[in-house]
Amino acid sequence: MIGKTVVLTGKFSDIDRAEAEAALARLGATIGSGVTKATHVLFVGERAGSKLDKARALGIEVRDEAALKALLAAAPSAAPAAAPAAASAPASAPARACPGLSGKTVVLTGTFTLMKRAEAAKLLAEAGATVGSSVGKATNILIYGDDAGSKLEAARSRGVALMTEAEMVALLTAAGIGGELLAGADDKLAQKAAEDAASATEMTRVAAELRAFLEQLRARPDVTVTVAELGRKAGKAKLDQLRALRVPQDLVDLYAELDGIHIEWRFIEPSGEGCIRVPAVSQWTRFTGDDDHYMNFGDDNEAMLLDEITAEGNTWLVRSRKASRGSGPRDASIIFASAAEGADGIIAASSLPEYLRAAMASGFVPYWPRCFKSNRYVSYATQEAAVTRFRAKAVAPTPIAVGTRVEFEYFSEGGRGEVLALHKAPASRDAEFTGREFVRVRLDEGTVAWIPQKWTRALTRSDAYERLREPGSPLVVDDLSARFDDLVRAIGPLAHHAGGSIGMLPSNARLAAGLLATRPFADALRQVLDLRDAVVRAGLELTASRPLTQNGDEFDPAELSRFHWSYTLSGVLTGLIGGLQILAHHESARRRVPGRELVPSELSARLAKIDAAAELRERLASAEVLAAPKWDHADSHPAALNLPPDEPVLSGTGF
Repeated sequence: MIGKTVVLTGKFSDIDRAEAEAALARLGATIGSGVTKATHVLFVGERAGSKLDKARALGIEVRDEAALKALLAAAPSAAPAAAPAAASAPASAPARACPGLSGKTVVLTGTFTLMKRAEAAKLLAEAGATVGSSVGKATNILIYGDDAGSKLEAARSRGVALMTEAEMVALLTAAGIGGELLAGADDKLAQKAAEDAASATEMTRVAAELRAFLEQLRARPDVTVTVAELGRKAGKAKLDQLRALRVPQDLVDLYAELDGIHIEWRFIEPSGEGCIRVPAVSQWTRFTGDDDHYMNFGDDNEAMLLDEITAEGNTWLVRSRKASRGSGPRDASIIFASAAEGADGIIAASSLPEYLRAAMASGFVPYWPRCFKSNRYVSYATQEAAVTRFRAKAVAPTPIAVGTRVEFEYFSEGGRGEVLALHKAPASRDAEFTGREFVRVRLDEGTVAWIPQKWTRALTRSDAYERLREPGSPLVVDDLSARFDDLVRAIGPLAHHAGGSIGMLPSNARLAAGLLATRPFADALRQVLDLRDAVVRAGLELTASRPLTQNGDEFDPAELSRFHWSYTLSGVLTGLIGGLQILAHHESARRRVPGRELVPSELSARLAKIDAAAELRERLASAEVLAAPKWDHADSHPAALNLPPDEPVLSGTGF
């Protein structure tokens, strides 16, 4: 390896690429970033691409991962003191002490002002640093110039120290390294900074704000950043393509700074997430009519996708099909609209800088342009809660341990339970979606299941649901109106019915089952029947809409907001009866007794008067043992996650 230029490409299964490069450099090799005529050896891993093709075309020696492993295993741990006299390449300058660089493994990326990257690599070697071509576990410092790309993002995600060209130059010159190459470096860097400032646009500042926003997002203790991609500057051909489309100048300026933006994050403790996805310039970057995008902006308009926030709601640039004379930029409105509802879209901002700054201020939360605006048809309370939480002071997550009471979001209405065990699954395709951390939870309604930990959070508050779960809390009290207010705060209003493994159930049945499960089944049934009888005796109207005052005790304020803070007594009672249906199945399956043996006949007879209890009556008259409820999807794969095959995995959505 002494005196040879080597390049590594592809994916290595058993070797960290950066560590391998550092080891080869210690053996006297020069690490190249691309294959050229000067390359002596190309080491290839899996999925090697164009570098392998070029090496073969140039007749360069190619070695596989096994050869690289054998070489490194047989080599001495320290680099040779000097190259043999017969070595074809000249010896490099002896290393000098350079605090901050000596002994470090560094990677270079981007375009430098004072020198080419190869020249910088020679100076760094003279300073005693090892220069690698990719960011890995062994990388200590990433030194970056203009238009740095994926290596910069990789370094940030790994927590690698970052250094600018100016900071590198300062360390080198202080150690007496660089000579004529770095003569007048301060003046040249200052001149470059002045030129950049003179050519800066408003989008230059917005791009800097986006980078700073991303760093702040990564530093939050309550957030996980799942995607962080800020494109490099678009080239001349792409910018010319945009100008030919006569897009607003702000958009050209944006792509001149960033050719695409894709940031996604989520709260570690659900719920809440954010996404901005401005596509890179491509052949699909164009204005089209409704026949192509199906957004219904009207026959007289054409639109181009600006920000693909979610599949159901995106931001578009919309303008008239009738073009004004001339060749310069044309104005376009920035409109946020739900799928196929362009005619009902709203103006999200008056300019692109305003849009991006407003998006950052809202955390890129889906539907943020519609938040905190009155809407008589749709509630965005869930998204508004996420924006409010994002803007508030970050709160570190509460650790989850065995015995922790948690709430989760698998079901559309949510749920709660107690943690029985923790599990870390092996890496797999399934785990890419769920994450590797799982919790085994006894759901309040009775099921024991595994749930991805990223969809759970420790319960740290008390509310109407928690108080009414207390076994000694009676359902029937003197103030029936106040009791029903608390019940709807706990289980939510009746939104719909849906079929499942145990028949048709109201949307609030599972929460009702969790609330009633702390009582013996027969006692729970008796209390629900007594509650209904009390309503009838009091002459309360079962189907009349009743207003509800928000007081902070709600299990799910967003769901109540969707119903404009109103409910009916019949909706609550129907939910309680549905909850009893779930508990009947659990009780029968657990005790292995037929449904008809669960309660005294006098209680079953009282159900005959209630139309909404038809399915429950059927269960309590059954001569068969009832099957336990099944909530998980048929395509759950517990084996791939190293979980017990006989316990359900609640992943995806349990709507």
